[in-house]
Amino acid sequence: MYLRKPLLPKHWPFLLPILALSLLLSACSAWMPKEVRQTLQRTSAIAVELSSKHPDLSHDYKIADRNIHYVEISQGPAKPLIIFIHGSPGDWRAWVEYLRDPELQQKSLMVAVDRPGFGGSGAGIVERSLEQQCRELAPILDQASPGQRILLVGHSYGGPVAARLAMDHPDKVTDLVLLAGSIDPGQEHTAWYQYPADWPPFSWLVPTELLVANREIRHLKGDLTEMLPLWSKITQRVTLIQGEKDDLVPPENADFAARMITHAQSFHIIRVPNQNHFLPWNQYKLVKSTILEHLE
Repeated sequence: MYLRKPLLPKHWPFLLPILALSLLLSACSAWMPKEVRQTLQRTSAIAVELSSKHPDLSHDYKIADRNIHYVEISQGPAKPLIIFIHGSPGDWRAWVEYLRDPELQQKSLMVAVDRPGFGGSGAGIVERSLEQQCRELAPILDQASPGQRILLVGHSYGGPVAARLAMDHPDKVTDLVLLAGSIDPGQEHTAWYQYPADWPPFSWLVPTELLVANREIRHLKGDLTEMLPLWSKITQRVTLIQGEKDDLVPPENADFAARMITHAQSFHIIRVPNQNHFLPWNQYKLVKSTILEHLE
């Protein structure tokens, strides 16, 4: 089959967006903001160092035909358990600076998990359902002994995962720290290019972790809408930190939390002026001090 006439100029309004999308997706694996690139380089180096010092760092379990991978730093029993939950995309290495912190090591047992679809938890095999993700992560809560406090720390997409775990397991989770959490369904909007990004040949140009991120994020609005009646189940101690210049998770998510979290034992919002989305790395001292307050 061949075309007798070129598609341009008659069909250019239809072809140019597709051409632009192809160029965008082919470049996305090579281009990223300098800040993100430097953070990935730093955390990857720290992860190698941490793994060499703690040969028993990595752990796995099987659930729902999926392998779940997590790392654990422990210096003794009977301490509060901190579970770190990364955003989309990401993996446990997002939290390495906290995992190697001597003060946090002394005062807690720390776990950082690869969420389903990322890292060692079935990389590339997306789990679109937030509720199902939480079912697959719930066994990590069993790392704690009866009566031991559990603090969940979730960033970005990890925020609603942490919140849903707290809703589903109020008898286990005692504290919640949300860092720029994507929790408001009213703030979730799907851009037109998120759909063709999932179609061949465009999907062939996209790194696997970005494909997984795109697929689960497109499903998030519906999951958050289903969670609306469950916010009354948040009875834990909660702190939310939000950057006021966050262009990935709008600051209005903090306003949503203020409206919905009405039964918490305690609830605080910390708004950080001129701060973007990358709170765990740019606001390390603030996040650490907030975690320590929850350990008291």
